[in-house]
Amino acid sequence: MSEKKKYSFKCLEQNCTNRVCCTRPHVSVTIGDLARWSAQGYLDHILPGVTINVPKSEGESFSMETIRKPLNGDGKEGESAGDACIFFHKESNACTIRYSRPISCRTFPLLYNGEKFVLSDKSCPGIGQGEVTKEALKEARDLAEQEYHERMETVAALPAVYALIMSHMLRQSAEAMKNLSEEDRKKLEEIMSKTPAKEENTGVQDDSQEGASAN
Repeated sequence: MSEKKKYSFKCLEQNCTNRVCCTRPHVSVTIGDLARWSAQGYLDHILPGVTINVPKSEGESFSMETIRKPLNGDGKEGESAGDACIFFHKESNACTIRYSRPISCRTFPLLYNGEKFVLSDKSCPGIGQGEVTKEALKEARDLAEQEYHERMETVAALPAVYALIMSHMLRQSAEAMKNLSEEDRKKLEEIMSKTPAKEENTGVQDDSQEGASAN
């Protein structure tokens, strides 16, 4: 890689003009993130903003990411404001968990795909900003590789984690049903028979990734 094309990046924080880090389609969360939040004492605060996406077809995988929230428009008729990560605070143009954000946010926009380093979003205004030393570049690449390995480990572990959660919930439900009186059980069965089944959309779109020079 030539020096002219060397990767450099500086987060503009609240001065960022588009906050693509917060409005990108998916903000990945890893099991490593959960462990760090637990060690920091923040897990109970952050976990309600995290969800597990269950695959709907054979070609899809489990994933864990932050919940999305709709963004308010600017008042222009017909304009769609889209959505963003639940931890994005539009009024202050900032992340509410910046200093404990997921590892995928700490590496953004640099991404390692298992073979090479790429820019996950070239529209990020921080790309090309600031000076980059050899030490800083190595640190950025090391963190991107760590994020990749944590992401792969999370994808591999999530099916078992999800199965354990569902098994625990079923046992709790069976225990609760066992403790119901006959009258309460009949009332519950009557209510359930009148409730239409609804399918939940848990599909995940693929992020577009463009090649970058960070090798």
